[in-house]
Amino acid sequence: MKILACDTSNSTCCAGVYEDGKELSYELSLEMKTHSETFMPLVERVLKNANTNCNDLDATAVTVGPGSFTGIRIGISSVLGIALGANLKCIPVSSTEALARSVENVAASPEDTILLPCFDARNKRVFAQVLTNDTYETLVPEGAYDGVALAEELSGREDIRGKVLLVIGSGAKVMSEFLKGDDFSKLQYAAGAVILPKGVYHASQNIEPVSPEEIHAKYCAVSQAERFSK
Repeated sequence: MKILACDTSNSTCCAGVYEDGKELSYELSLEMKTHSETFMPLVERVLKNANTNCNDLDATAVTVGPGSFTGIRIGISSVLGIALGANLKCIPVSSTEALARSVENVAASPEDTILLPCFDARNKRVFAQVLTNDTYETLVPEGAYDGVALAEELSGREDIRGKVLLVIGSGAKVMSEFLKGDDFSKLQYAAGAVILPKGVYHASQNIEPVSPEEIHAKYCAVSQAERFSK
């Protein structure tokens, strides 16, 4: 199965082509431009480097959030355009799980490690979930969390206490203010980690492809405009 895996949910954007687990090509953009400028040219290059085109694909996988509201919309609309034009199925992927699966754990064994992939959601909040590293089982569901409240929840968890807690992504700086004390004596940070195409691809593997019309954004929060309108 040949899949185009894409992400525009946060400050970076990326795409990669995978066929039956093999990476054919990928690209990550760190450009300080809007994804509306960079993403589709990046996809075009990735497809060209893989010696393929949209009609050769079996499905597209795209992160649907949480993250940047504008970035999520750009990625979903672009990938849905590709899918509709080439009659492809789509695979909706959690951006926090894609981030977790983008990182190689060198701190400890997967069985002894808990992953906290998180994005800075401003005002000392994060978009996050908590997963085991060996099976990627969800221990704390994906959502928008106040940093101190999330730290308090983690400190009371017997299945987390005593293990290495690997905090991944732009939300690591936020969480470092609150992950204090003996309950968090085995902390590791990967604050510079970003979503890679391989993370999107691996996160997509246990998800049934659906029609493009069934793909919806998962913001996990209301927009600033919606908050101010109330």
